[in-house]
Amino acid sequence: MPQQFRKIDAASLHYLPASDRHPADTYFHFSFANYYNPDNIQFGVLRVINDDDVKPHGGFDRHPHRDMEIVSYVVGGKLTHWDNATNVEATIGRGDVQIVTAGTGVWHSELNRHDEWCRFLQIWILPPAANLPVRYAQRRFEPQDRLNRLLHIVGNTENRNEVPLYLNQDVNLYVSELQDPEARVTFTVQAGRQAYVNNIEGRVAVKGVTELAERDALEVVGPAELEFSLAGEHAHFIVIEMARFDDR
Repeated sequence: MPQQFRKIDAASLHYLPASDRHPADTYFHFSFANYYNPDNIQFGVLRVINDDDVKPHGGFDRHPHRDMEIVSYVVGGKLTHWDNATNVEATIGRGDVQIVTAGTGVWHSELNRHDEWCRFLQIWILPPAANLPVRYAQRRFEPQDRLNRLLHIVGNTENRNEVPLYLNQDVNLYVSELQDPEARVTFTVQAGRQAYVNNIEGRVAVKGVTELAERDALEVVGPAELEFSLAGEHAHFIVIEMARFDDR
């Protein structure tokens, strides 16, 4: 594998099963809660990816955050969010996205009020400054929006008018769901940029680099040209792209 790529096998992720004290089957991509590895704290400004499968009628009750930007991407089931900035409770489903800039401080909850399990990615991004204004937003997406194409779901302050949702940090999030064996999805990681690719479901091929099974990830340091295609019957993946940051 070329030096600018590093594959993270799903088997190496720290796993915490659901219990009376923890409401989800969780795979941690980076150090979090009871899992601490000094060599695996973050990738650039990407601080957390927790792959949470939340128990029916369970979830993360009201708790505080500050000085972090948080993205929730629903993979299956329904996720109900509340925060004290809006005092609104809203439920989203597969492929939908919520963002929170915790900034000066916010309380929120993420609950599964339904009979089915709810799987979602909880993604934490380090903000560009402390004490930013608290902001919450969400967006529903249709399956065809990401089908056999790369969908830009979260941008930043520079491209905020071109993307449905945005954060203050210089990051971009894209998702794709491949079903056509002939489909080819391309993405360029520019010089001075880096990207974290997480294959959420199925199996995807990254041309000339590797194949990613479910929950496998790939760190990419630009410049790099990525071409994604099916390596099985289905693939569903996310690309988190950001400015280069020498954190390792």
